[in-house]
Amino acid sequence: MNALPDPGVGSALRRLRTLGSLDALFREAAQALCENLGFDRAAVFSVRGRSLTLESVHARDADPRELEELEEVAADPPPLGPGLHESEVLRRQRAILVEDAEADPRALGLLPGAAAFVAAPVVCHDRPVGLIHADLNGSVSVLTDYDRETVWAFAEGFGYALERSVLANRLREQSARVVALVRKTEASVVEFSRPEIELDAPSARQVVQHPQGRPANALENDLTRRELEVLAMLAEGETNARIAGRMIVSEDTVKTHVKHILRKLGVHNRSQAVSRYFRAKDAPFESDKSPLGSMRRGS
Repeated sequence: MNALPDPGVGSALRRLRTLGSLDALFREAAQALCENLGFDRAAVFSVRGRSLTLESVHARDADPRELEELEEVAADPPPLGPGLHESEVLRRQRAILVEDAEADPRALGLLPGAAAFVAAPVVCHDRPVGLIHADLNGSVSVLTDYDRETVWAFAEGFGYALERSVLANRLREQSARVVALVRKTEASVVEFSRPEIELDAPSARQVVQHPQGRPANALENDLTRRELEVLAMLAEGETNARIAGRMIVSEDTVKTHVKHILRKLGVHNRSQAVSRYFRAKDAPFESDKSPLGSMRRGS
């Protein structure tokens, strides 16, 4: 690739760099292409096999009705197939300029009515994960190689931003696992150091003294069965996404469970909730039939 073709690319990427999540990056990318790089319309898709999924679309100076129509068309793209320009963009990992899109049977037409468009791949960890389309919507008659280079430069920087976000997510997951391990180790040390038998007067030497703990059903009374399951997985260091996968629910449902757990236990964060979980595991149990009792046995 050539040197950075447009100073607006740097401004657009700095705008995205402040965003923390993958969803936010994809959501804002199309708007950054239009507002910082001067394109009239832009659409950003994620790639899963031969399927494209619309992540964001933006049109400058479009009224809400026009934007809604554009979203409806872009949200239902045809599948990728051999010989298509978009397929070649992803396979070769290079941007292209299609100058006669309406008459070109190899163009998918992801932006309706585009006379010409630029397409560029979004590459993350050496794998194409997204596709960018941008055009001028007739306000300027000709797109040039300069526009292709500009979109390609933006796509490369966008891919680096995605890699950074993925790395940050992995570090957060690892940090949560370390915290859970520390909490578990701390609870084990407390259990190991707790006296099992105390000797009193000779007449009472056969009496075993147990430390006072929470009632066996304390957390069971506080939380629902599903909340207990979520709390147990939090204690294992699982993220919301992994918990959602294990429970076969949405990530938003898991977030709601976590919110209810924090409120019901009267704690401020997940670490405090995990600490309460391990303390409850250490308390004497009146019955092995409680959910926490089953978790403690690993069933």
